Amino acid sequence: MGFKYSYDITNAVREVNACAYDITSPLTDGFVAWGAKQDLYRLKWILEDALRRCPNFSLEEEWLREEEKKKVIRILSSDI
Repeated sequence: MGFKYSYDITNAVREVNACAYDITSPLTDGFVAWGAKQDLYRLKWILEDALRRCPNFSLEEEWLREEEKKKVIRILSSDI
């Protein structure tokens, strides 16, 4: 039996995407949408603080560059 993480990233991603969907839905009023967007900002700040507390790893910079390249390719592909 291998190592198991003590969290569920799939559920976290699902919740963030659900929040973003609710914010952009034409059925959601501005008051509710703004509250949900505030939640996303709070989550962003929590993640930034958590990343600052984490150590740097030898392959981290290379991995980040590759992920940025993939993101740029996705953006450019959707513009075509």
